Amino acid sequence: MSGGETAPIDMTRTWAPHVPAFREHVERSLTAAARAPDLASTIQRHRFHGSARDKQAAADWLRNRLGAPPNPTRLLMTGGTQNTLMVLFSRLAPQGAAIAAEKLTYAAIGQLAMLGRISVLPVDIDEDGMRDDSLESLCKAHNLAAVYINPTGHNPTTSMMSLERRQRVARVARKYALPIIEDDVHGLIANNAPPPLASIAPDLTWYLMSVSKCLGIGLRTAYLIAPSDDGLADLLRPIPSVSSWFVPGLSAAIITHLIESGAASHIVGQISKEIAARQDIAQEMLGHLGVMRTNKSSLHVWIDLPSPWTAEPFIQAARTKGVILRHPRVFATLGANVEHNIRASLIAPSTHEDLRRGLSILAALLLSRT
Repeated sequence: MSGGETAPIDMTRTWAPHVPAFREHVERSLTAAARAPDLASTIQRHRFHGSARDKQAAADWLRNRLGAPPNPTRLLMTGGTQNTLMVLFSRLAPQGAAIAAEKLTYAAIGQLAMLGRISVLPVDIDEDGMRDDSLESLCKAHNLAAVYINPTGHNPTTSMMSLERRQRVARVARKYALPIIEDDVHGLIANNAPPPLASIAPDLTWYLMSVSKCLGIGLRTAYLIAPSDDGLADLLRPIPSVSSWFVPGLSAAIITHLIESGAASHIVGQISKEIAARQDIAQEMLGHLGVMRTNKSSLHVWIDLPSPWTAEPFIQAARTKGVILRHPRVFATLGANVEHNIRASLIAPSTHEDLRRGLSILAALLLSRT
């Protein structure tokens, strides 16, 4: 920037924040990969869905979330959440079929469904996340192929589904033999989160855990745990040569070393502390306004816009003041109205100072109500 101009503060995206010692840990893992006798094959060959060592390390690490290590025979290391969802949607939901999802959901769901030529039917949500009665109503009215759900640190509303609600959702899914696709991307950074649906209904649940929020999005890696060995075999059998969702070999080597050395758990702990610190700043700057929904482990806040504000004018006013926000329509399924909410990332601003500055601008706008 020139002439003393201040760079805009981007509050659109959520990813793992920078934390101390991250570089040191990754450098050690890169060095270990470079010195390994199988370096050439790591770079020049497919890693497919992870080696036996990768899967065992993953199973040991995921026990922190699942309570017990999953059987590695049901586990795949993949090239990221979106690639995996595309495969799951195409295999579980044939063209023309319908899946269910929270009426406000991960922004990529609608786009992936469009590519797969399937429809997404909205399930009502409340402060506890997906409503089991609404899901059951959809099950009665439609032949659903699956339900996609993000119960832990819901994106975008930040809700943390209670254990009781998870159990009720699982009962509905079991009643209608409905496969569950559980996106637990925030599971390892969420403090005191209830057990995932994969622990409550393991025989129905396709469990997804990306490293994008707990390690780094640039690793392009996620884990998929299938409901059964047979279910996984059925998923893989027709598509053995579709490499777009294979895990990158170097990423797999780095992550496995991070897990085995204990560095992955250390990084997750540091990330959780950094998120909590940024949540404290958000509480200080916005809490007194009574418009903020969040939880202590969330990478963002969900703001209820006071009248007469609606999303588009608020976004434009924020941009004029130097803050970039995302329109909430990206999270909406067909027919959902989100004109009175804004998601603001607490992680995208690179420093605490930038975060304070961005939130102070939003606070002034929220108070102005013009």
